[in-house]
Amino acid sequence: MTERDTYKPMYLVIAEDLRTKIKSGELPPDAQVPSERALCATWACSAITARRALTELRNEGTIYTLRGKGAFVSSQKRPLIRVAPDRFQRTNNHVAAYRREAEKSGTDIKVDWETERTEAPAEVAERLGIDEGDPITETSYRISMGGEPVSMSLAWEPLAITAGTEIELPHEGPHAGKGIVPRFDAIGRHVDMEEEFLRARMPERHEIVQLKCPPGVPVIEIWQTFWAGDLAVEVAKIIFRADRYDFRYRMPIH
Repeated sequence: MTERDTYKPMYLVIAEDLRTKIKSGELPPDAQVPSERALCATWACSAITARRALTELRNEGTIYTLRGKGAFVSSQKRPLIRVAPDRFQRTNNHVAAYRREAEKSGTDIKVDWETERTEAPAEVAERLGIDEGDPITETSYRISMGGEPVSMSLAWEPLAITAGTEIELPHEGPHAGKGIVPRFDAIGRHVDMEEEFLRARMPERHEIVQLKCPPGVPVIEIWQTFWAGDLAVEVAKIIFRADRYDFRYRMPIH
């Protein structure tokens, strides 16, 4: 037991001690963390204090809990890096951005996707600048890297632009699987702007299931709109596991 900082609450001292052991490898991934009872005995603290220490680590994603079995160390995998705005430069868009991110991280990737023709819901229609109920394609994705789901997304494109073209279905035809820039270049639409809205929040139930989010781990939600001049050509909503991604922004100064 380390000497306690008298100005720091006991539960934070305990949490920091466990965190140090995890980072050093003394407690490796999937190792069981001392129970509340064991922490009480080691630190001469109350059960409430021990529980708060474990909750602190669980909320930051350092440990996870299995009902009836205890708490365990989360896998400390190398974070994936999402670089904006470089990811949509024309010179980078021969393949989809998520495949380049997997390649840079040296990990394998699995992409599950499904496209259907449907009608634009109100929020999507507003972002695309079309009427609610107008025909669109909706493509759902779940991306796994290193055997673990890291993101899920929905992408919508107006059929008023793509219907009857070779890019109508994003994963079929001669431009299947390419980035959005070369796909729309192929039909004469020069994508020249991408706008993002980003926020952090706790995951919804279906997101916890799809992304296998550990308890207490937040997600990052990004809404994207791609523009060709004044025309919105695609809107996407992407949900990232916050414990698996770092977000890097490099902004040119003009």
